[in-house]
Amino acid sequence: MPDPLIGISISDRGVQAVEVSRNGLNASLLAIDEWVNPFPVDADGITPERVEAFAVALGAFLSVNRIRARRTSMALDTGFLFLQRVPVDPDAPREAVLDQIRWEIGQYHPGMEPGAFLSDFHRMKPASAGPAEEVLAVSLRKESVRSLTRALTALGLTVQIIDADHFSAETALRINYPDIFRRTLALVGVKENRLDVSVLRNGNLEGYSYRAPSSNQEIVETIGAISRETPGILSVMVYGPYLDTDLLQQIRRGSALLVEAMNPLRHVAVADSIRMAEHLTAPSYRFASAIGAALRRE
Repeated sequence: MPDPLIGISISDRGVQAVEVSRNGLNASLLAIDEWVNPFPVDADGITPERVEAFAVALGAFLSVNRIRARRTSMALDTGFLFLQRVPVDPDAPREAVLDQIRWEIGQYHPGMEPGAFLSDFHRMKPASAGPAEEVLAVSLRKESVRSLTRALTALGLTVQIIDADHFSAETALRINYPDIFRRTLALVGVKENRLDVSVLRNGNLEGYSYRAPSSNQEIVETIGAISRETPGILSVMVYGPYLDTDLLQQIRRGSALLVEAMNPLRHVAVADSIRMAEHLTAPSYRFASAIGAALRRE
């Protein structure tokens, strides 16, 4: 039976929303839109006024596109999140890993109440120096989560998953490019002032880092350096709402390796009935995070 879900991506460039239906391995894009982001990545973050503006725009998306899905997954800009690499015992249960993450957060935010952050983690390869492994912890202030979930609940939606936009894009990559389970690549999320970089070996997250470029030239130079200096990678996959065809061409010229622009619809059918606004004739790689959020089911 078809299982529709709304994917929402909130980035430094805007909000994107899609509805994707999955029936087993088959997926179909039913609706897509984007609008100006009311949540700039700044000190104020997710305020009640900005949540209200977000809810109004999302309500219009649901109405205009006659959205049937009642469940949603959100992908939040990594700039909103607290990300850290944490060494853990590979045999530690999930709750023990989360306890360790909470302790680590307390070292950075000593004045915060215990449990003030909502955390999850992504496992990375075992460290080469011993039996320990690393996880990439992703944390967000609980109050921000509550504000967003209250707004979605008021629209009749149930929140299934909240993740970082970069890792939602990884979901889109794994589903649309099954050959990544046989190769090593760098996945780069391109934003105006941030590059999120994952190294994936045979489909597994091996490492994560980010850079803070201040210009398009720095974006090109940084990705070029990644292509030359990251051991073992055979190609670079890029995506992101800031990426356009001109910047993509510059990145390709500056890279020592093949640079692919992710197509998150490579194995996703586009419904004949889709209502796509004229301004959404942009390349699909801009929507990788939103589509990845809608494709995720666990």
